Amino acid sequence: MPNIYLNKPQKRSRITMCKEEYGVWGRGTGKTQGPIAHRSTSFANKMPRGATGIVGKTYMQLLDRTLPPLLKAWETLGYYENIHYWVKTRPQDKLNIPKPLYKVLHPEYSIFWWNGHVFHLISQDRPGLANGKTLDNIICDEARFLNHQRYTDDIAPINRGNLEYFSHLPEHHSVTMYSDMPRDPKGKWLLEKKAQMDSKGIAEIAFMQYEQNKIKQQMLLPNLTDGQKRYLIRKHNEYQKVLDGLRFKYPVYYSEASSLDNLAILGEAQIRQWRREMLKEVFQAAILNMNIIMLDDGFYHLLDTDYHCYNDFDYAYIDGLDIHLPPGALNDCRKDRDLIRNKPIDVAFDYNTKIKSLVCGQDTQRAYRVLKSMFVKKEQKKILTDLVDEFCEYYRYHQAKEVNYFYDNTALVTDATRLETLADIVHAQFIKNGWACNRIDIGVQPYHTTRYRMWEEVLAEKNPAFQPIRINRMNCENLITSMQSTAVRQGKNGWEKDKRPELNNAVKPEDAPHLGDALDTLYIGKFRFEYGVDMPTTDLVMS
Repeated sequence: MPNIYLNKPQKRSRITMCKEEYGVWGRGTGKTQGPIAHRSTSFANKMPRGATGIVGKTYMQLLDRTLPPLLKAWETLGYYENIHYWVKTRPQDKLNIPKPLYKVLHPEYSIFWWNGHVFHLISQDRPGLANGKTLDNIICDEARFLNHQRYTDDIAPINRGNLEYFSHLPEHHSVTMYSDMPRDPKGKWLLEKKAQMDSKGIAEIAFMQYEQNKIKQQMLLPNLTDGQKRYLIRKHNEYQKVLDGLRFKYPVYYSEASSLDNLAILGEAQIRQWRREMLKEVFQAAILNMNIIMLDDGFYHLLDTDYHCYNDFDYAYIDGLDIHLPPGALNDCRKDRDLIRNKPIDVAFDYNTKIKSLVCGQDTQRAYRVLKSMFVKKEQKKILTDLVDEFCEYYRYHQAKEVNYFYDNTALVTDATRLETLADIVHAQFIKNGWACNRIDIGVQPYHTTRYRMWEEVLAEKNPAFQPIRINRMNCENLITSMQSTAVRQGKNGWEKDKRPELNNAVKPEDAPHLGDALDTLYIGKFRFEYGVDMPTTDLVMS
């Protein structure tokens, strides 16, 4: 085993090694390189011909964010592809690798281990991958994104069977789940695992494991007599028997860790960079591991991420790609099955000095799809034209190079630095990129209190006059965070967005509700005639 640096949270995981392990750790703390890689390989080695499910919210998540660091971590532990494991293909027969206990019908969704163990890729957006499976272990990174009820109903029950082979192992039917801090109330289930842990029992396991580790160190000493070796082996086995009993008795271990726990590896500069780049709430949750649950009574308070948000990937395209893609390689519209290829894309912007934001979508018969959100910041030395360029680059494979550009009166101002309006700049940049741009001026937007009531109607979906909305979860992560964190307060004209963060220099621009403002412009612009806002001063129809 190579020498590997472990931070304190990683050491605690290795010492406890309970059947169920749940960790809420900050970004860059070493979740994959530490407990996920170690537990997945250890349990596979202990359960030859068994099966482990690598579980994710989406199959795209598994390919793009879970597998690349996991395979790299396996290599760090001394396991190499095509020597110790085979990805999406069976090992050659001449290698005499044992067959899994249950025949694998679709090797393209599996990883085969050197001893016949098999890892199955299982995602909630492709339920067929779980059908008929029998698992001995489950591992999951980014667990906060799971639909917990569907996991409980569809995936947890297949972690069963094979008792005649592995029931003597306390690790059998293990569950390993890690994530950064949930920021949505629906992720609270992960935090509630802490209540299932017996802290005194875990401390007892840690103490006994420490004592056994001392025995292991003594066994490595040179010049031991045969009698000493037999004594140490006997003591080691006695400790192992006690540890197995304790791990059967205390099966759950829960831990939390901040990214600062891995400061020796990450470095102070990385932490400072994340602080510059991230939403305040995201930084507090994902890096500092603070329990920051988003508002449930905000401006978009009826937003239900399980109901209003979706994932829709073109797996016919993705399945044809090589498994070894660098993180973020699938960053263009070819992966988006929800995109209607021969139809123009609707776009709207927010034009704040510090941050330029964009939200785009397309209408369908059943709902309006919000396809993607994007932004660029002044501190990145990027301007409005850069945002248009990035949109055109992402959608360069779209068949209909045409946008419907919705803008309000805020896009028609000029100042001493330019004679062109913001709308002129956006229009010209789309033309420069080879896109047709249909300009649609929606005039002055309704008051916030009107928009507040509009979003209640839209998200409640009880009034057929309002087109329902669906948001692409992966492509609009920043938009969703903005909507969840936008507060509401009583203003002179009724309920309004709390815009004070936009005026506070201590608040980062992406902390303010700019992406939500762009969504307001997009939706109101798209349906301005239906809702009675084709004239600037006309209120929305709410009946």
